[in-house]
Amino acid sequence: MHKAVVLGARFGGSATAYWLHKLFARDQVQVTVVDQWALMTYRPSLVMAAAAHPPMADQWHIAMKRRCETAGQHFIRDTIFRIDPERQLVYLATHPPLSYDTLFIATGSDPGWTSIAGLSPAIGGVCEDYLARETGARMRDSFSSIALCVGPLFQSPTDSPRLAGSLDAPAFEVAFLLDAWFRKQRRRDEITMTIVTPAAVPGEFLGPKSQELLSHALAQRRIHLIANAQYDHVSALDIFFKNKRPLQADKMIWVPPYIGSQLARISGIDDGYGWIPVDEYCVHQKWHNIYAVGDISTTALPKIGHMAMLQARNAVHHFYARQHKKKPSPVQPYVLHVGWMGRGIGLLTLSDWLYGGSREFVHIGVSSALAKAMFNHSYKTFSGWLPVMP
Repeated sequence: MHKAVVLGARFGGSATAYWLHKLFARDQVQVTVVDQWALMTYRPSLVMAAAAHPPMADQWHIAMKRRCETAGQHFIRDTIFRIDPERQLVYLATHPPLSYDTLFIATGSDPGWTSIAGLSPAIGGVCEDYLARETGARMRDSFSSIALCVGPLFQSPTDSPRLAGSLDAPAFEVAFLLDAWFRKQRRRDEITMTIVTPAAVPGEFLGPKSQELLSHALAQRRIHLIANAQYDHVSALDIFFKNKRPLQADKMIWVPPYIGSQLARISGIDDGYGWIPVDEYCVHQKWHNIYAVGDISTTALPKIGHMAMLQARNAVHHFYARQHKKKPSPVQPYVLHVGWMGRGIGLLTLSDWLYGGSREFVHIGVSSALAKAMFNHSYKTFSGWLPVMP
């Protein structure tokens, strides 16, 4: 029986496991999923925890191990140490080496906290449950200024499209949610809020219409924006730039820099910058029985869950087509994103602008927020395996 191994069980890995279950009978492909956690943290909802609601960090854990095992797949809870593409083995911390015929890598990228001098998770973050929980608790302290900072994205020089920031969406969502909460607490006039990003515009991956709406919302709510930021170093209360004057902030919330994957580097399967080079089907450019899905791949831009789910579909359908001697069609990338704007509204963007297209549908309002809430709860209810997958 063909052995397919999926590394990672977040957005990309979960969607990969779903499509393998959907397209193949159990006696055709033996699927093994490996992740160090039995529970997946649903990261898009951590912005609510960071926005002064720390209990929310513990309400969005999904039993991914149970989901996979219910479908007849094997689930190994372990840390992935190294991949040997020549011997087709995955080395784990506490289990014997795991052999594969086809490998799907969806382990994500590593946060580059140490890539900026002085920066560490202790300063404040949002992208892990423990960070969002602690950050949310700190928002209830007394302070007069806060900076929401987006780290840089360390891409390969040949990657396209180019993005300056790791992922700016969580910073804007937390800012708008905090703005609304501070106003309810009658604290907003006492607090200066600033978003700092390496990008030239807010929402750099969304498109011109959404960027204009974000700029208008920032001005309307008196949230300052520092764009084109080049970080030099950080202290507990200050951010120092190479190209701007320092910024003082009593509190900081960081979306850390993204620096690729140490697993890919150690395994010798990266592009020299920590990212896995793939073609339009998410197939490794050298090892054709390896697929890379989501943040870890060179083509996953921006680094959002919807892109990982699209790539999972693309990869598994290509694998299915190869198994059945068919010619696959690559999935055309597009951005689908809904960001919380506070005050019960959301900003929905459906766009292929980032990839050179001209399509950009934008809607801001209550219905967009409801759509995001429905997707979040559906993802949790169905443990990532939605009735209709992107």
